[in-house]
Amino acid sequence: MIPDSRNIEKRLMKAQSRWDAVMKLDSEIIRLAGKAITSMHAGMFRESSETLGKLRSMVESLKKIEKGFEYYSLQAHQEYVEAASLYFILKKRRIPRADEFRESDAAYLLGLLDVVGELKREALGALMAEDTRKASFCYKTMLEIYDSTLPMRFANPITPDFRKKQDTARIQIENLGSDLLSAKKR
Repeated sequence: MIPDSRNIEKRLMKAQSRWDAVMKLDSEIIRLAGKAITSMHAGMFRESSETLGKLRSMVESLKKIEKGFEYYSLQAHQEYVEAASLYFILKKRRIPRADEFRESDAAYLLGLLDVVGELKREALGALMAEDTRKASFCYKTMLEIYDSTLPMRFANPITPDFRKKQDTARIQIENLGSDLLSAKKR
């Protein structure tokens, strides 16, 4: 028999249990962040504010158990940043600072790059409603986020898919810019 195998097994079972809890909470956070974003797009800001409160609490719970699994729970953190940033931008009309989230720099940057797509969605809705002022605000905010990240370059393990998200943001901005020009010509 392997010496101390029972103690090793007990420790690994604890780690497995923690892993399972991290992954469950990770999935719940991602789902709830999507719900918050959907309610914001529907103009239901009271509901989205309540959902964001629940999200914040869940993220804090995740931080307490994720040690050693942070790479795997990063998506939950960036989804939270994305949802909370969208709320900040639409309600407070500004991009939130990183220290307002108590999240890692990677989660903050990746979440902000993801919010570019949600702002495009808001802008397109505004254009359909002939609200070029709101659409222009969304466009300028998208551009501000992108331009701020443009000089940044990191290895993929530091900020997974950062470059890909930058490229996606650039394409979304270019497409919305064309849509805004078309709307102004009408």
